[in-house]
Amino acid sequence: MNQQVRLASNKEWASPFTADDFLHMLELGAFEGMRAELVRGGIEKMMPADWSHGELNARLIGLLFPLTRAAEAKVGTDVVIQIDVHTVRAFDIAVLRPGAAPQKALRGEEVLFAIEVAETTQKRDLGEKRDDYGRAGIPAYWVVDIVGQVTHCFVLDASGGAYGEAVIVPFGQPMDVPGLAGRITIA
Repeated sequence: MNQQVRLASNKEWASPFTADDFLHMLELGAFEGMRAELVRGGIEKMMPADWSHGELNARLIGLLFPLTRAAEAKVGTDVVIQIDVHTVRAFDIAVLRPGAAPQKALRGEEVLFAIEVAETTQKRDLGEKRDDYGRAGIPAYWVVDIVGQVTHCFVLDASGGAYGEAVIVPFGQPMDVPGLAGRITIA
């Protein structure tokens, strides 16, 4: 009779998930009832948003909608973007270029600018998410900080792969909306 034999090895055999794996699981409902992102091959569970986060998202959409409509651009919430073969992120808000066709996972060139609303996620949103969105080539990125009552506004540098220093705009001050003809004030 054959017996199972386990070969000793120091090599790790785990294989990271790909963006295609993650998007297929998403399509099949594997993350029903939860929010998740694929970060460098690992699935990360995201905390559900609380009231202040959701309320600010709704206010921002209300401020942006007339500008996007006039420019024939699109604005949406909880939008998925594929950063690379092992990373899929979800924006709080994305503004798509005019003519972009929304699909299950956006590409960086379709996004005019992205917004994250941060109440407890400032470190991640100002760090690894900023870096990922820069690598994806998204021209502008805002982190709207509920606690600090400021918006960190980033623009891609000349190389196109990273954001320059943030311009920090306090709530109550008008801001130009990247790629759209208009200004908004977050109060």
